[in-house]
Amino acid sequence: MRAIEAAAMEAGTVTGLQLMERAGEGVVQAVLAEWPHLDHAAEALVLCGPGNNGGDGFVVARLLRARGWKVTVCAKGWEALFPPDDVAREPAARSGGDAWTNARRWRDLGGRCLPLESLPDRARDVPERLLVVDALLGIGQTRPADELLRPFWTAWGRWSESESGTEIRRVSVDVPTGYDCDTGEPLGQRPFEPDLVVTFHAEKPVHARLRAGGVRIVVADIGLPA
Repeated sequence: MRAIEAAAMEAGTVTGLQLMERAGEGVVQAVLAEWPHLDHAAEALVLCGPGNNGGDGFVVARLLRARGWKVTVCAKGWEALFPPDDVAREPAARSGGDAWTNARRWRDLGGRCLPLESLPDRARDVPERLLVVDALLGIGQTRPADELLRPFWTAWGRWSESESGTEIRRVSVDVPTGYDCDTGEPLGQRPFEPDLVVTFHAEKPVHARLRAGGVRIVVADIGLPA
């Protein structure tokens, strides 16, 4: 997949930013096709990791906000752009990346980005309908993500104990966090458990295993050659 993207960008047929925007659009379209009622009075919690998968997440956050959703972003690895003291610091080494650009776009629209570790504290107030977007890690993950996912599962436990009757839907961007893309094997004790996975261009080996487990897989066209 990375080779296909690189070849298309080298040929000048598409830019990395365009691919990331199309990926985010594909996720939003798939979510609304799967759960159209969520487009009315739903909230979104977008979990963004430090790489391009996180960049896709920032696009999803921006697009949902443009549709009128209340969006909360919790992230890991973006402390320089969203520091506790609100004084952004942009390391030159990362400032030109596509994910970095989309994180800045979110920030420049007034979007906040909270530390992932703060998620359990925010789980005390649960909306009537909640969409959780997993954009933490993508196709390149090779190590267990249990520690990264711990704040989410802590929050999930609190939501599960709540008697509010909240509807919670979970979608993963490309590959659920905690799975090996090539083997389909879990990389830790408890990977992210999506209801829906939106991948791009073509399915990867992991998706067959997820589908066998009842997960819906949608392939979004982002304009790459067949």
